[in-house]
Amino acid sequence: MTRDDPQQDGNKVRTFPQSRTRPPATPGGFKDLGITPLARQLGLSAEQTNGHWCSRCQGIWFGYTLEAQCPVCGNRNG
Repeated sequence: MTRDDPQQDGNKVRTFPQSRTRPPATPGGFKDLGITPLARQLGLSAEQTNGHWCSRCQGIWFGYTLEAQCPVCGNRNG
């Protein structure tokens, strides 16, 4: 195969649009947006939740791994 081979384009890594976002550095830590109602309903402990960044609220909310919606503002785009 050569570098100009179109089959090699499939080997390039393409990122998913909001797959992971990095929170900006904030003085004094981060803004805690709380725990989601689903995590509370499931009785998850703090160790069983995952932190999710909300770019709109500029903070981190904690919930079930597969949740995608900020409990404060409803943002689903990280």
